Amino acid sequence: KKVDILSILMQSSNQKSNMLQSIIGIFLHSSHTPAKVVDTLSQMGLSVLLYLVQSAICSLASKSHEQLTALEQTLLASYAYDNFDVDLKSYIPTVEQSNRSLKHLTSSLVFPL
Repeated sequence: KKVDILSILMQSSNQKSNMLQSIIGIFLHSSHTPAKVVDTLSQMGLSVLLYLVQSAICSLASKSHEQLTALEQTLLASYAYDNFDVDLKSYIPTVEQSNRSLKHLTSSLVFPL
């Protein structure tokens, strides 16, 4: 509780001191929180604005893409692939839904040697 209060007070005095609010904003984005809730929390000082979260995610994605590209060019990387199936069952059947609830997915992992 003390860290939260201290972080909110620091953010209210200095707009660039928003580490906790950024982490909360990214968590809210990853859990598909509605935009109105994120806006309300940002007005309370508990989160950052939605466009800041989206720009942070774009920045993180571009940095990770650059690092993966650099790792691939060194030829010192190993690749691992895994195929898995997910059964997405619906509790409320509708006419529009197809009977195909089984999804076939592939995950991959790149790690340096």
